[in-house]
Amino acid sequence: MGFWRVVAGKATGELEAALSRVARLGAEHASMLDSCARCMAAHAWVGGGAPKFDQMLAVRRASLQAAFTAAAQEIAQRIRQLGGQAHVPSFSTSISVMAPSPGAFSGMDIAAMTRMVADLQRAGQDLPRAGQRLSAELSALCLSSPSGQQILDTGVWADEQARDLRQRLTTIQQTHDIGTASKATAAFGLFGGHAPGSGEIGKLMTAAGKGDGTALKTLKDLQDTGKDTTLAARLNVWWRELDKTAQAQLIAASPGLIGALNGLPATARDQANRKYLAEQKATIPQELARLRAAWTELKETQKKLAGGSNAIRDPRGLSNLPTLKERELLQSIEELELRSRQITSVEKSLALGGQNGRPPAMLLQLELGGLGKTAVSFGNPDEADNLAVYVPGTGTVLDGFGNQRSDAERAALTWDRASFHAPGKKVASIAWLGYEAPQWGTTVSLNGTVANANAATKGAPLLASFTDGLQAAHKGASDVRLSVLGHSYGSTVVGLAAQQRFGKFADQVIFVGSPGVGAGSAKDLGVDSVWVGESPNDPVGDLGSLFLAPVRSSDGLKWGSPLGVDPSDSQFGARQFPVQGSGNSYDFAAHSSYWDPNSASLENIGHLIDGQYNRLYKPPASPVRPPSPTAPPPAPQAMPTENPLPHPLPSPNPAGG
Repeated sequence: MGFWRVVAGKATGELEAALSRVARLGAEHASMLDSCARCMAAHAWVGGGAPKFDQMLAVRRASLQAAFTAAAQEIAQRIRQLGGQAHVPSFSTSISVMAPSPGAFSGMDIAAMTRMVADLQRAGQDLPRAGQRLSAELSALCLSSPSGQQILDTGVWADEQARDLRQRLTTIQQTHDIGTASKATAAFGLFGGHAPGSGEIGKLMTAAGKGDGTALKTLKDLQDTGKDTTLAARLNVWWRELDKTAQAQLIAASPGLIGALNGLPATARDQANRKYLAEQKATIPQELARLRAAWTELKETQKKLAGGSNAIRDPRGLSNLPTLKERELLQSIEELELRSRQITSVEKSLALGGQNGRPPAMLLQLELGGLGKTAVSFGNPDEADNLAVYVPGTGTVLDGFGNQRSDAERAALTWDRASFHAPGKKVASIAWLGYEAPQWGTTVSLNGTVANANAATKGAPLLASFTDGLQAAHKGASDVRLSVLGHSYGSTVVGLAAQQRFGKFADQVIFVGSPGVGAGSAKDLGVDSVWVGESPNDPVGDLGSLFLAPVRSSDGLKWGSPLGVDPSDSQFGARQFPVQGSGNSYDFAAHSSYWDPNSASLENIGHLIDGQYNRLYKPPASPVRPPSPTAPPPAPQAMPTENPLPHPLPSPNPAGG
């Protein structure tokens, strides 16, 4: 018996040494295609043959990492069979969702493509050797595995792609040596597909580039349908190919439309929207003064017609009813007064930038009138490493957007905490009111009530199109983390938008105080990372637990509210991040407390945006009865850091407490 123990011990030692060598080999080579994936995610090549190449790259990259994992698992299994213990390292890496979408157009960053070709060539040289070394290791252990051949095949594929792409790039460099735009245009023919000057949308862009306002308006209307997933990327290529003079002329002539086009650089949109804001601010007071003078003149005329006295024979009081002209004047005056308040609100929102260490705010969208629409960014989204989009919910209107503790401030506070927790990263935090949120007390209009998902259904394509634009305009070459946060009814908009861009919407979604996200389970959203935060005494957050309507899901038919099932329910499948709560009774104030300064929820939102899942704060457990007002609140506690990806955490109190 002792002899066999010695033999087993020696064999285990040899296997452990082999596992260590395979682990080092995997650590050196499993990520060799990551730089190429990042290059594609940064839109170095879009449209034409790009989607097909991107799909092949994803398959080869997954195969490469799976091969090293499978080889290590086989060795580890043999160690365990001999009574030893073995840990299999993970060779899987993640790449941002910012990836190219299929389309009938092409665009290319020549310098970035040149770097990608060099990386492919390096992989083509190193991976075959790594595959041979792995095969030798496994063969020496009498293990039969295809892993070595998989790695070798991936290397051969990388070398073939490098040769093909380098030849085409060389042709471009030799025949078009007059600037990036010309080389990019030449790349249309050389890399498959065709330039954006083809098809109906191509004709519209050509006309828009010449200053056709109707064409610009049509493009904006098409964008708002959210049906064309490639439109934002096409508009990005179109804008970059215009010369500076043409761009300036378009901004001067149609600032409101240019500022509304998703896919254009954030700096261009900010410039256009600020120009539109300034123009409206200058003209509205003049028009208001004219209308008020007309109102005064109308009333004086009426007095004269009445003989200078209101005491005319009118026993039924009909003369006191407003005339059609009066109603029209009143409506026009009220509309302009509303727009004036909306301008003031936007200016308050923009003023939150450039203070407390924040970057200047950027105005990415502006539509005055009605409920109003806007998007304000703290930080440049085109250059951000960690990018967050906050979508507000019921009751949100533009003229209240910039008020204290309102939506713009929430985005600013989000920037504060995300930047504080990740000082080496560039952060951009956007407050997006690009849809008409339902209003409290509205029950007559089926599209404006919180009682159904109609407003979210109309808002979802607008949000999907907006995130298309963020992805198309982003110019970073490294991993970018795109998080979309939905509060209250805004979470329903986010959930429906994610399903419209399944697998391409965002890197993570964060639902806060959600009544339902239009889905039956987290996997219905097509987003890798889904988080939910809900105060235990937030009544809105528990609406999804009411069995009022059927909800279709990939898991089968479920029951929830008209807005979906409760995403904080453990069966939904989302991770839960801790938030503060007190008492065991519902309190509507809890629904608006998630962005309170120094709150656990705000700190955790910042950590989530930075991907710091191991640093989430867990507030103290909420007592059954409210604590004494004289007792100081305990300081927030840091969650354990052993596991970088913790399991879902329950709310401090059960939902509905």
